Parts: sequence; C-alpha cells; structure tokens
Amino acid sequence: MSDDGRIEIVTYSLAEAYVYQIPPSATHQGHRADSWNVEKWLRAVRVKVTSRGSKGAIKLEDKDSGELFAECPLPNDAPVSTAVEPVIDSSRYFVLRVVDESSGRHAFLGLGFRERDHASDFKLAVQEHQNARAREREAIKRREEHERLMAEKAAANAAAGVEGPAKLHDYSLKGTVTVNIPRRATGGAKSVNAAAAAATTTTTAA
Repeated sequence: MSDDGRIEIVTYSLAEAYVYQIPPSATHQGHRADSWNVEKWLRAVRVKVTSRGSKGAIKLEDKDSGELFAECPLPNDAPVSTAVEPVIDSSRYFVLRVVDESSGRHAFLGLGFRERDHASDFKLAVQEHQNARAREREAIKRREEHERLMAEKAAANAAAGVEGPAKLHDYSLKGTVTVNIPRRATGGAKSVNAAAAAATTTTTAA
C-alpha cells in the first residue's frame, strides 16, 4: 500500500504556538531567537506532527480557522536537523524548512513555544519519527539478508540433492544427550541430603 493510502496519525498536537519571519543566520553556528523580535510573530498556529506510512510532517495550521498555513516534511534518510533546527540561544524556538507541495519551493520559518515542556514534547515527537524510520530500515535490511541466506541455502541443498525446505539452522538434538535433573527435597534432615543429590537421565535422540 502506498503512503497516500494509509491513515494519518497525529503524534503531537498543540493548540497554540507562534510562527516568525526570520533573518538569515548571522553565524555558521546557527540561528538565534534574540534576533527575531519574538513578541512580534507572523501568525499564531496549531502545531501537529503527523505520520502517514513512511512520511512524516510538521503541519502549521491557522489557530482560528484550522487552515493549513505551512508544512515541513520530515526527512527519512537525512538528519532531522536538515528540516528542524533548534536555535542556539533558547530551548523554545526552532527553524523549520517548509515546502510548498505544488511548486516544490522552500523557505525557512521560525517556530516558538511559550512553555519549555511543549517545546520538549515537540522535539521528542520529531525525533521519534526518525527513530521509527531507522527501525524500519534495519528491519528491511535484516529481512533482505535472511532471504538472501535462505536462497543460498536452497541452492546448496539442490546441488547436494537434499530434499525438503531449506533451513538456516537445525536445532534438533543429535546422538545421545545427558540431562541432569535435581531432585526436589521434602521434609526433615533427609531432605537436606536429598537436595544435594541429582539424578542423571540419558536420552538418545533420533
């Protein structure tokens, strides 16, 4: 199923945050919120972090109308900082790389939260998207490796004239196996001696 056919899941939602027009970064270290005039925001927005299949996005919606104002796609194969960058002088402000889906053009907007807890929860939701994609890539890698090994094993069995489904590992018992089973002691001084004793059972596996 394509991502477009999947249900959109909201992993983070906040009723009010603030979008800023921001100047270019003055240093190579990153953006600073103290250069934004944070009391003069461009728009008050609702913030949502969403997931639809492998696609993730930060959606900024008008606080009153709910109309989509801007969207920041989250990367799958690149560091999340290429789309969401914390400023260097505050834990409550971020720079988002928003993209216009119809034209493909992008711009950078500032996003600010009133409370540090809200900003922290937002940051965790964004990071979890990337962690989930990393787990998916690892699962795909392991499945492909397993399928490759199974194909090699099947080819080797066919060359050797071995019938039946290919198995990477054979966990069946071979030959004679000795299992030591401690006896369970019950009651009195005799129990102490009985607890130290062990019975040995020998089984021959087919």
